[in-house]
Amino acid sequence: MRAAPLLALAALPALPAALAAQRPAAPSAGAFVVTLGSDTVAAEQFARRGGVLEGDVFQRMPVARVTHYRITLDAQGRPTRSETRTRRPDGTPIPGQPTGAVVTFRADSALAEVTQADNTTRSFAVAAPAGTLPGIGGSWALYELATAGLRASGRDSGTVTLWGPGAPRPNALALTLRGDTARLDYFGDPMVMRVDRQGRVQGVDGARTTNKVVARRVAALDVAGMARTFAARPAMGAASPTDSVTAAVGAAQVAVVYSRPSVRGRTVWGGMLVPYGQIWRTGANAATTFRTSADLLVGGTRVPAGSYTLFTMPTADRTELVISKQTGQWGTEYTPGQDLARVPLTMTALAAPVERFTMAVEDGALVMRWADREYRVPVQVAP
Repeated sequence: MRAAPLLALAALPALPAALAAQRPAAPSAGAFVVTLGSDTVAAEQFARRGGVLEGDVFQRMPVARVTHYRITLDAQGRPTRSETRTRRPDGTPIPGQPTGAVVTFRADSALAEVTQADNTTRSFAVAAPAGTLPGIGGSWALYELATAGLRASGRDSGTVTLWGPGAPRPNALALTLRGDTARLDYFGDPMVMRVDRQGRVQGVDGARTTNKVVARRVAALDVAGMARTFAARPAMGAASPTDSVTAAVGAAQVAVVYSRPSVRGRTVWGGMLVPYGQIWRTGANAATTFRTSADLLVGGTRVPAGSYTLFTMPTADRTELVISKQTGQWGTEYTPGQDLARVPLTMTALAAPVERFTMAVEDGALVMRWADREYRVPVQVAP
């Protein structure tokens, strides 16, 4: 997942003043269940009564936690104050994590007061436009403030600004509304939301984003009960944890640093996770890096000593490893002009499926295994 993504406890969208102006909302309530493939990863219940939106969000990643929030809104539906409190499902603090925050929204800024686990408070402010929403990870009720505000404004497009205490600055995202569909330009990918006539979110499809989450609205949930049930299970950890591989290839020292997404019941090759005909980051999150201390032959192509990024170009009948000279970027940032080489990969069907994407350097080859396939390319020291 990306650095300030949905469900990453960083930030949610903020509605500019031009879009936030609306008549006072009638009392409303609802709940959302959020899934990542076959896994339930979050749940929310909320109620809006006049100028107050209040709710609870349960999240499983990386550890089980419940956040209670209370948002005070002005007559135009814009937040003026946000109060949050985050705990484990049993009510105890999460070690090393903030326990709560109060954010005060002004005409052109937001002031955050974050309470740490040792009860000390850290205060800071950022420039933020009027209508900015508080950053409460996993809350679709806050997205609903944006979509309902756009519907009430009579416009079909605008800009959503998002910020939370975990982000260094606000981000501006485009929001469009066509009929019963709202689309958020979520860091370059479309987050598609199904909305009703009032702009209330009924469902979310994030299949085309890097987060891949799906959310559906339900009438009500026992969030506290769900949190206790899931807390009794092993912690999920990060959705796509970072891992590394180091190996000697002849006289060369080779290292690969990558992230490891899981199948979670989804179609991988040619499906949601690795579509055919599109560059894939060869993992998740930040770009996959490849370093060698000596010149190599990778699939017969000379790769000089140094650092590179590995991408993959999959198709139904041919898959290539893309070795890029560009380094240090996010995994979705691919520049064709930076290609050093593209080399073909050999595919073999696996007898036993691999749940979590795995890379290795073994038996004179760079190997990738995921789902029902293994891909490999020969690697040796260049003469």
